[in-house]
Amino acid sequence: MKICVVQTSYEGSNSPVEKLDPFCDPGRYISTTVHQFEHRFIRKSSFKQDIDRICDDETYDIYFSCLWGGPRDNVAGQDAAAYLESKGVEVLTNTASAMRLCNDKLGFYAKVKPAGIRVPGNEPGCFPKIVKLRDGANSETLDFDSICHDERQLEKRVALVKKLKPDAECLVQDYIIGSEVNVVVVEMGHAVVALEPVEYVFPPDIPTGQAFLTFDNKFVNVGKGVVRTRIVIDEPRRSRIRETSQNAFKAAGMQGGSGWCRVDMRIDARTGEIYVLEINAFPTVFYPRGAFTSDKVIERTYPGGHAALFDMLLATKLIQAKAYCQAHRTVSTFFDDFSKKYEIAWEMPSIKTVRNVMAVDFDWAGCVLDLACGSGFLGNALFDAGWTSSVVVGVDISPEMAASERTRKFYKQPIHLEPIEEFIMTADPYDHIACFNGLQYLSPVLFTAALSRMFMLARKSVSFEVDDMPQEHVQSTNERIGTSAIYNNTQTMARFPTPPDWQRVLEKQQFLFRSPNTGVNVRGTFYRFEKLDQCLCVNGNDNRASNSSCNGFL
Repeated sequence: MKICVVQTSYEGSNSPVEKLDPFCDPGRYISTTVHQFEHRFIRKSSFKQDIDRICDDETYDIYFSCLWGGPRDNVAGQDAAAYLESKGVEVLTNTASAMRLCNDKLGFYAKVKPAGIRVPGNEPGCFPKIVKLRDGANSETLDFDSICHDERQLEKRVALVKKLKPDAECLVQDYIIGSEVNVVVVEMGHAVVALEPVEYVFPPDIPTGQAFLTFDNKFVNVGKGVVRTRIVIDEPRRSRIRETSQNAFKAAGMQGGSGWCRVDMRIDARTGEIYVLEINAFPTVFYPRGAFTSDKVIERTYPGGHAALFDMLLATKLIQAKAYCQAHRTVSTFFDDFSKKYEIAWEMPSIKTVRNVMAVDFDWAGCVLDLACGSGFLGNALFDAGWTSSVVVGVDISPEMAASERTRKFYKQPIHLEPIEEFIMTADPYDHIACFNGLQYLSPVLFTAALSRMFMLARKSVSFEVDDMPQEHVQSTNERIGTSAIYNNTQTMARFPTPPDWQRVLEKQQFLFRSPNTGVNVRGTFYRFEKLDQCLCVNGNDNRASNSSCNGFL
């Protein structure tokens, strides 16, 4: 895809963060053979003219918005984002409505509190307090004196902040003594998924009243390693942080186009309760390697890395826009018509590999998710191989295939009738996730996003095959059916790295089938990945280290 990265220009702004911002650039992590990124800078003083130029005079497949400025900032932000959306172009992330919430803490609190999200209060006579700005970002005005321990200190601090920022509204809150954490939340199809949470670890000699992200701590001391960051791996704290952030994203009404955000929280050291401080519509992701914490988390824990995350954002946009409806109908109709003859496929080389290798040589104990289950060949093969106690859940796009005798006999009922790239986004975890004879119906973007999600949800193994279809077969088939419905994802798979905590235990190339329509022989590769018993994040320790010995530092 040709993608316009819409950047906030610092021209003439005198912004305090200009020298600290090396700009977001997905191209740092993604090959130009996959996506091409062109950067365009939007000035606050002329945002309409700048946006008209990139929308009316230039052509892009989608616009990736990195606009971030608030109403008081002398840089383009939410007004420019709203105007970009009004142009009728496809915009990825950073919607104007999400930005408005980020720039109004009280407005955000009003939206999320009814959903049970805890936010800091301002109990009279209760100290310590923290003084910040209602619309403040980047720890604006925050230093150690922001914490007040009595009324005199509070009055003095409020007066100072009003003097420094006369056009801003002061916000006084109860200071939550405890740990500071944040997590990037991403829309995945119709699901909302929190990535791995991060905790800030302050030096042991820092008083509790100074253990928070001042401007210097955030932009200087974290980079120097004075304030360290680590991935939260202890349960149930990890799950509680992720659940809280997901609920905050939903309660704020950010589903359906916002794409992502970062949720900042503090955990009360006395009660363990989690308080949501704010959301940031633009996480610091796709910046220079090693520069920011969120990028480190993605590099170490996200299946497929940054390239897969970007394709997840794209795939979500496509899924929500129902961009593949015609292809879905075409594939469903084809297999509905073919279902009565599909029994002949039982003897195809690809199915024989499923029966004689995949089902026999590997562990399938537990719950199995079979994506693109068709008429139930995998479930049948697993039963024949002795996995009679395994529960097999099937997903397919064809009602006629899903109604076969095999699916009724070997699968938990009912079969889920849904495109596999949509089902996997909202699915529950399974012990094993498999997809045979299905991934060729996903475009490279959807393939990457779906595969990444499969690794997120599988507890023990991920198994699938990738068809290396000759271009003549792909072109002829798509022309015959009148839409792009099949793809060769061999190169896409070659770019997909083995995720952390996983090992590739099978990569078997072979002949799959001869197309009855084009007469072309199609080869492919069977893959099997198994989960390793190791740390959540790899930090130089032995890969076999247990979670208890992994400190998670980034």
